[in-house]
Amino acid sequence: MKKGNILAALVTLGVTAAATTPALALENEFHGLFSARYINSNFNGTSTTSFTDGAKYGGDTQYMPDGKPKKVYSANFIEQRARLQYTAKANADLKLVTAFELDYTYWGNSSYATGRNQGGAVGADTINIETKNIYLDANPFKNVNMKLGMQPYNDSFKGVLFDADMAGALISTTRYGNLTPTIGYFRFNDTGVSQDRVLGHLTNDLFVLDAKYEVSKDLKVGAAYYFFRNNSDTTDSNLVNAISRQDVKLSTFGLNAEYTSGPLTLNGFGVLQAGTVDKRSTTAWALNAGAKYKVGPGTARSEFLYVSGDNNTTSGHSNAFYSVFNNVGTAEHGYYDNEMAILGRDKNAYTTDNSIIATAGNNAQGQIGGYIGYDLPINSKLSTAFNAGFAAVAKENANKPNNLKTGSKNSSNYLGTEINAEANYVLLENLTTSVRAAYVFLGDYYKDVALNGTPDNPYDFKLIFKYTF
Repeated sequence: MKKGNILAALVTLGVTAAATTPALALENEFHGLFSARYINSNFNGTSTTSFTDGAKYGGDTQYMPDGKPKKVYSANFIEQRARLQYTAKANADLKLVTAFELDYTYWGNSSYATGRNQGGAVGADTINIETKNIYLDANPFKNVNMKLGMQPYNDSFKGVLFDADMAGALISTTRYGNLTPTIGYFRFNDTGVSQDRVLGHLTNDLFVLDAKYEVSKDLKVGAAYYFFRNNSDTTDSNLVNAISRQDVKLSTFGLNAEYTSGPLTLNGFGVLQAGTVDKRSTTAWALNAGAKYKVGPGTARSEFLYVSGDNNTTSGHSNAFYSVFNNVGTAEHGYYDNEMAILGRDKNAYTTDNSIIATAGNNAQGQIGGYIGYDLPINSKLSTAFNAGFAAVAKENANKPNNLKTGSKNSSNYLGTEINAEANYVLLENLTTSVRAAYVFLGDYYKDVALNGTPDNPYDFKLIFKYTF
């Protein structure tokens, strides 16, 4: 046999053998989205919120109009996001899940660059792919599930503590009937390599015990215990220089419940924190109640949230609520059930993620908020929603801005009232366009804190195109 024929025979034999191996029996799944949104706003993309060191890296920022001009130029820009997910499924009990993200912070921001959220300028040609998830999803035993690696995970309390992609291990089981217990460990940050050359020494860790119990088809209850241990170093906006060392040893206990009766659904939670945060003895809490009721062709909603605050940010016992931040101070949590676009974090936010209440603890001031809404489907292609929100800080402290006319802080703790509306229309299968408009009537918390008076009321308009597959 000629060498060429021998080689062809060997290649054929190899391909045939490989085709019969389990490796090629993988089931490949691809999912993702592409979205672009146009924003016109005197809130997002303006000097009162976006242009801080944190925002340079895609961080969310809090509304800070104090000391700035009363009138802010309206910003108009377009953000772009793509998410790609690939799942390699070996069988019903084993799969590898990966997810990646590519963002343009705004069209025209950079070209020929390397970094997160870069691209969008002429000749973009940038390297900006982000790794969101890489984790193993396995059922090693009957009724036992394990997720190992960088994975999305959020708390059992509507995201007020943590809601992010995080590296860790999570094990849950359904072998106890209606009870589903979960145990997990996550490491948010490890700064040992840059500080004392000892990995595992200066870290930000979370330990999880969570359980859900289905009392009946109408009633579900849950309980969770989270232990936060953080002695990592925070860094500056360039991710290089250490700013301060954290010292957190905090236990968080919580209960949650959901009850359904016909058209009515009630839900809520209570959270208590006890321990030390940066060597300050801390006791903090959060309370929530929510309701949904089918009225006419739509559904009415309501939400209430109270988060404790502290009137002294430097000494003594603290009542400031603790939630998860990353190593450059960006919040890795959010309360989206209020359906706010300016008063709270917007569910539609991409890289530009600004709000009046940007974090659960709200600069140690806490928060008191009441929210109502109504979801109204029009037909199979068009749906609408209408919302209103009312919010104040729970405790006044040094983070409250001064009235520049009186030189002292305003007596009012009322932040403002938001009204917003949205409409979603299915242009094509998997392609939806959305319009969302929001306006806030600022409360007297902000009276005369701007250079020449009270800041103009914030508004925000978004036009969004989203393709999912």
